[in-house]
Amino acid sequence: MKFLKIIRTGLFIVLMVSFFTVKSQDINFSQYFNNPTYFNPAYVGLTMGFKARLNLRKQWTRMPGEYHSYAFSADIADRNIPGAGGIGFLASSNIEGLGVIKSTMVGIIPAVRIPINRFSIFQLGALVSVVSKQVNWSSLVFSDQLDPRLGNIGPTSFRNPGSSPIVFPDFSIGGIYQLMTERVTGTFGLAVHHITQPNQSFLQDVAPLPRKWVAHMDFVIDFKRHRGFYYRARHIKLNPGILYQTQAQMSLFAIGTNAYISNVYVGMWYKNEMYRKTSFGNFVWLAGLNVPFNSDSRMKIMYSFDMNIKGGAAFTGPSHEISIIFELDNARLVDPNKIRIPVQSRNTLECSPF
Repeated sequence: MKFLKIIRTGLFIVLMVSFFTVKSQDINFSQYFNNPTYFNPAYVGLTMGFKARLNLRKQWTRMPGEYHSYAFSADIADRNIPGAGGIGFLASSNIEGLGVIKSTMVGIIPAVRIPINRFSIFQLGALVSVVSKQVNWSSLVFSDQLDPRLGNIGPTSFRNPGSSPIVFPDFSIGGIYQLMTERVTGTFGLAVHHITQPNQSFLQDVAPLPRKWVAHMDFVIDFKRHRGFYYRARHIKLNPGILYQTQAQMSLFAIGTNAYISNVYVGMWYKNEMYRKTSFGNFVWLAGLNVPFNSDSRMKIMYSFDMNIKGGAAFTGPSHEISIIFELDNARLVDPNKIRIPVQSRNTLECSPF
């Protein structure tokens, strides 16, 4: 019990310092490709149909406190409304510091789609969200409560700001350019989050949430059209990609590839995070299954393991992440028989999801 109190006291000191000197960072997911609208809202409606994603992350398993992250997103695309890419919903939650700090975000994401020619499109999406952050003050122990011999013996002189969370609006925007051929699809994106840098201080002070910039690029290479018995027997796709993210004094770089072979997913990624001059490196190993319900709907389950290779690996421990995805290719917002569709919208080549 005394050990837990010491940890909580230390966490509170870090928390208090962060109000005045340190800018907080967003939570990150290793499987960013399975949580795309969290990193770039322009992904909403990028491929046809309805998609729902649940992402669960347990980070730094050797640390004594809880550090859990959750995200749920859903979006539906429709090409029957001229100019519409789709509409989406995003929610995320983060629990850290032995449950002392809790953050929740919910938002909606509209997207517009601009066909450039038959083989390329540009899509723009915006996230309009509400963020809630809360501190469990009753679980904290302050230095003036502690006696050298008796431990925690009395109330603190610290003025508790109350149990009510702070709530503020937040806005993000992103764009994607996608180039499609019969075998290769390239996606290039850029997004900026927390455009207005809202104040997230729990006390009477100003603690702006710093802007986050995300740039990414990936390719889906589909071998299904190759000739030969081997390729007819197995549907094979490769998905190499790169992601770079920067926020305040923290930057993240991820590079790797996923492979899909006969309903099985495997992947390997290298992820490097840098805070000032300190670097933290991870190898991310991924495995998963594609479970088809029929030719137009499926469930995907993927698990990834972050193996620390530098920067406090022995202390923080590995991380685990699970993604569960449902896809319905034929879901539509509007009945195509009730609306006239421009010729250029109908002729644009559609990319199949990885």
